[in-house]
Amino acid sequence: MAYLIIAGFSGIGKTTLGKKYKNVIDLDSAEYAYDDTDISYLSLEQRKGMSRKKNKNWPENYIKAINEAKEKYDYVLVWDRLDIINEYIKNNIDFILCYPSYSSLDIYKQRYKDRGNSNEYIEKKIKEYDEKMKFFNKLNVEKIVLDGNDTLENYLLRKGYNLIKK
Repeated sequence: MAYLIIAGFSGIGKTTLGKKYKNVIDLDSAEYAYDDTDISYLSLEQRKGMSRKKNKNWPENYIKAINEAKEKYDYVLVWDRLDIINEYIKNNIDFILCYPSYSSLDIYKQRYKDRGNSNEYIEKKIKEYDEKMKFFNKLNVEKIVLDGNDTLENYLLRKGYNLIKK
């Protein structure tokens, strides 16, 4: 099966794509990176930005999940954190980066608020943008830059990618 792995910035629409299309999986890293046993009563979005216990199997468990997912799905949506991108490279996982343009960050702040993220999470995401861009610009990989209200779903559909509705 052909597959495409997209490492995406928070808020580009990974979760929406994973819920809407049967040939897409959003491998939210939280369940692999953290042991949320003590706070499982909170939604995933509420947990983001909180202090959490690390999963002792991280990042090997996430790399394994990605390799398994690419055998079953056409599109595998993954985390864009700098340390895990280095793991993708180390494990020969080909990926495309997807992130918003700098001028779109206010729209992303509102997306985070609308989905229930904490103020701490929102500030962290906006603050790390410049650091990520410096790192991303050094990588020789394909990049998708979303402007304004554009989402990954709109981009993929506009470019003719085959998304199969559930």
